[in-house]
Amino acid sequence: MTGTPPRSELLGEIGQSVIDSFRYLQREVTVPHAGLIHITRSEADIMRILMEEPGTTVTEIARAFGQHKSNTSARIAALVEKGLAEKRSAAGDGREVRVYPTVTARTNLEGYRQVWAEHLEPLSTASDERLAIAAEVLGEIAEALARGTTASSSENPRP
Repeated sequence: MTGTPPRSELLGEIGQSVIDSFRYLQREVTVPHAGLIHITRSEADIMRILMEEPGTTVTEIARAFGQHKSNTSARIAALVEKGLAEKRSAAGDGREVRVYPTVTARTNLEGYRQVWAEHLEPLSTASDERLAIAAEVLGEIAEALARGTTASSSENPRP
């Protein structure tokens, strides 16, 4: 009789599946879709940080990717031009600039969530109950990873 694989094996499989799926789903934000603003992969990386940590500085974002601040600033400028990000001076220090996602960015993400759902719909026969469990587990993992990354983002750049 075969039992459930060990927890470490299951978690490793989840991680691999997330990585394998990510490259296909991320591609969708880089191609035009009616009513949505498409962005480059580098801009998508920045938007993920802004959605997780609104108010991140340009320097923190550059460090997270091991990039020069000027390259990151150019990408952020493109996001500002597209209406997906806004820069604000930090309270108390007008020299420090913080970057935030806009309402348009949040609406755009919801649009891409619908695109992803349309792509994934025919790929799984799982019941709504199983999908709810999968979404809960993956959401829990994503939140824990974000908390861990947030706590040490200034000391340990993201991979």
